[in-house]
Amino acid sequence: AVVSTQSGHYGRGSWDILTKDGAWDIVKETADYWVSRVEWDGSNFVIDHVMDPDEYHYNVNNSCFTNAAARVNLLFAIEAAEKLGKIPDPRWETVSQEKQGIKIPFDDKLRYHPEYDGYTQGTLIKQASVVLLGYPLGVPMDPDVRRNDIIEYEKCTDRGPGMTYSMYSIGMLELGQLDTAAELFKVQFKNLRAPFRIWNEYPGAMGCTNFLTAVGGFLQSLLYGYLGARVFEQFLQVNPNLLPDCSKVTYTGVSYRGEKFDFVISADGFKVCRTTGNAFELWCIEKDGKKWPLVTNEIVSLDLGLYKICNSNDYEIIY
Repeated sequence: AVVSTQSGHYGRGSWDILTKDGAWDIVKETADYWVSRVEWDGSNFVIDHVMDPDEYHYNVNNSCFTNAAARVNLLFAIEAAEKLGKIPDPRWETVSQEKQGIKIPFDDKLRYHPEYDGYTQGTLIKQASVVLLGYPLGVPMDPDVRRNDIIEYEKCTDRGPGMTYSMYSIGMLELGQLDTAAELFKVQFKNLRAPFRIWNEYPGAMGCTNFLTAVGGFLQSLLYGYLGARVFEQFLQVNPNLLPDCSKVTYTGVSYRGEKFDFVISADGFKVCRTTGNAFELWCIEKDGKKWPLVTNEIVSLDLGLYKICNSNDYEIIY
């Protein structure tokens, strides 16, 4: 809920979601919960006896995802409190600090995040867990660590719930492994149930019917996978790739900070158009120091790659 609130704030460019919609209570109370839940082990704050997202392993200590999510929660609570003129609880900073804060399991030798204390690399898991650190949590890490987390856990994940494939597909797109990403993306369709194309938890009409988690995962693999969208406070990042077995894909009305953008992606590039927004604000799309202006209803054609879309009052026009 807090990650969603944070993304909603960054995407809107307004703190109204916290001040008017009541989300501040959620952010504060969950932050208070985490500081009440941790224990000091002499080196770090730890969280024992939890249910990891991986349902094959429960009652574990220091679930990597759980602890990372707690830290994201605490850091955003501090940021929100300061922006809203409130005094953040000093315990939030103590528990969330990078060193001697909440423990995030990490193997220095193998350069990856163990799923929990005592996890052995290669042990079968049911569903996405550690891979969620990069997306949606956005935990900073070295590129080789992110790569190891994605590849190693994808290899030892059981062929389980539908939403898992979307997260690995998104991860493989990050790594530029388009063929593997496409395979994982297509696996999701095995969970569709005729005749109304309802998503099931497992292939073959097994598990929960109308499984919204799989639906949400599929939609995320489109927006955050093949469009490569990432929402930050200062910019919207996109890294478009063409969907498998398609010649062209259009995304319409992608909203960010009061502006809307359309994207048309093909095999040899993509087009972006700012369709609505404040005509008196200057916006641009940027890559490697080059900036192209996004004027309302004017199409900009670009090569595929990683770009940032941001408000800019000073840019160099590139033809």
